[in-house]
Amino acid sequence: MKNDFTEFTADKPANKPRGKPLAKGYDPRRWLHGAPKKPKDKKRAEEILLHVIWDVLSEEITNPNTGEAIDRLRAMVRSMTTSRQSADKQALLDRIAGKVTQEVDVTSGGQALTIKIIKASDDTDDNQDK
Repeated sequence: MKNDFTEFTADKPANKPRGKPLAKGYDPRRWLHGAPKKPKDKKRAEEILLHVIWDVLSEEITNPNTGEAIDRLRAMVRSMTTSRQSADKQALLDRIAGKVTQEVDVTSGGQALTIKIIKASDDTDDNQDK
């Protein structure tokens, strides 16, 4: 009995390119302007980003429950403090008081680690295998 599925898939090439390839020379689909330019001055880009962030965070929104007008930043902090998720509260505390330093033990059972450096011999592994 022949499998009908293999009958149809065997005729198709595995890596068939999608669409029509670009023509040599001028092709209206080719983007001739290159990649978009990035700001040369990183500090200026940071200022623009901060300006946009503060514009969004300082927008006045209306609390649907109380009808109170409040800016987005205050609403976000308020929702983080009243959230049931402890990660929200922890993130808020980390930003207010700074993260607590976490000690990492890089010893082996309280003993200092010993690293032994062995000089490689001039013989190669190929010569030793023979």
